[in-house]
Amino acid sequence: MKKTRLSCSVFFLLLGLYTTSNVQAGRPLTVDDANVNDVGEGHVEGWWTRSPDGSRSWTVAPAYAPAQNMELGAGLSRQQRTGLETLNVQAKFRLTPSQENGCNLGAVVGTARTTGENTKGYVNALLTCNHTSLGSLHTNLGALDFSSGQRIGTWGLAWERAYGEVTAHVEAYGQQQDKPSWAAGMRMNILPKLQLDASMGRQARHNMVTLGTKWMF
Repeated sequence: MKKTRLSCSVFFLLLGLYTTSNVQAGRPLTVDDANVNDVGEGHVEGWWTRSPDGSRSWTVAPAYAPAQNMELGAGLSRQQRTGLETLNVQAKFRLTPSQENGCNLGAVVGTARTTGENTKGYVNALLTCNHTSLGSLHTNLGALDFSSGQRIGTWGLAWERAYGEVTAHVEAYGQQQDKPSWAAGMRMNILPKLQLDASMGRQARHNMVTLGTKWMF
């Protein structure tokens, strides 16, 4: 049971690392981008997930940029059947200026706690490379529970590109001692500040699905 809860915790942590700008990576990507919202702007994301183990959950994740190059975010996930909850809070930093045709760096540091478990820290190094015609490539390298001897390395790689009103992506991500996941999805704005999105993927021969929204303010 403890091992199962740890797996759920790690999965929700990965899902919780969604912080976006209006024109860069966001829902439904799991891999994070190296950008943040403009000062005084934010968003609220919400999504439903069917995990590879068959469990279903809801997640709400707000984020806000109180200062230049910094974004504060949080996420609350709850499994529908068990009621197991995971809460994470984090700070995200844009370390170098965003480039329309080039690369920039970012970083995330945060903590997360699953019902019945101790608080765990996580860090993530971010690299985003944009090309005016080919789209954007996002790379992540991080660790979960980095402050203890049980730290787990994480990684992620994603590519996205806009096709008219729809932005499509493919991605792969994973962690030490576990099989990697891959997914593909798309998002589109149905109103100027409201986005709908969806993704489908697989891990260890099991399917996973997410459906979500993002409201920007």
